[in-house]
Amino acid sequence: MRQLHQLSIVEKLQHTGFIVLVCFGLLCAELYLFVTHTGLDGKAGVTLKDIQLSYAGNPDGSKLQTVLPTMLTNAGVPKSEWPQDKAMIDHWIAGGRTKAEYDTQIKPLIAQHCLMCHSVAMSQQLHNPPLVTYDDVKAVTNVDTGMSYTTMFMTGMVHLTMLGVIFWLAAYLFVRTRVNNQIKAIAVITPFIAMMLDFSGWFLTKQNPNFAWFVLIGGGLSCPIAALELVVSFFDMWVGIPGFLQQKLVAEARK
Repeated sequence: MRQLHQLSIVEKLQHTGFIVLVCFGLLCAELYLFVTHTGLDGKAGVTLKDIQLSYAGNPDGSKLQTVLPTMLTNAGVPKSEWPQDKAMIDHWIAGGRTKAEYDTQIKPLIAQHCLMCHSVAMSQQLHNPPLVTYDDVKAVTNVDTGMSYTTMFMTGMVHLTMLGVIFWLAAYLFVRTRVNNQIKAIAVITPFIAMMLDFSGWFLTKQNPNFAWFVLIGGGLSCPIAALELVVSFFDMWVGIPGFLQQKLVAEARK
């Protein structure tokens, strides 16, 4: 099997197109997860508590109350307005979630800040609950039990299948580089292990929030390492890689 630097220009261009598109795709995936998970605990960035709230839920509040900070962040609402919006939601839920208060207070708030991601059409694309009608909004004000098992299995089917193929192709290119075999062995298997750690962490965290570390570590290693494999493959194909990364020839090793 020829190494990447030995390929023809046409073959290099073929692989380069794949590498560029997939790297941007993996970056978008990481950014999407960051945007959808960050701020659930009211703090900046993705924290362990954010992961726990996403999968195990919040027994002290509803789904709407849990994700409200993220929704307000995505909508670009200034933090100075958050307490007022939160108090309005809390008052409505504590007061029995009446239709009259929904029409006068909650519906305008939802329409202004939430429907960009929670309309019927966007909900189908993003797998978010729609917030178009009174019944839609009322449904997400029950006790927050976290992500449902149905959603986990559906999301897992897509993630494991698609990312499994991408990780395999990234590894296929990476093993054709001049990188040291020991580094190759670690790099090619890590994304697969990390993805399974991440996936199993969803179910374990739902049962016990302390397992949120599995999700955080697995998610932090799987796509980034696969992307790193692709970046190294790109440079080895066109430019070359530093000597300390390269596999030594047998003849050189004997000297």
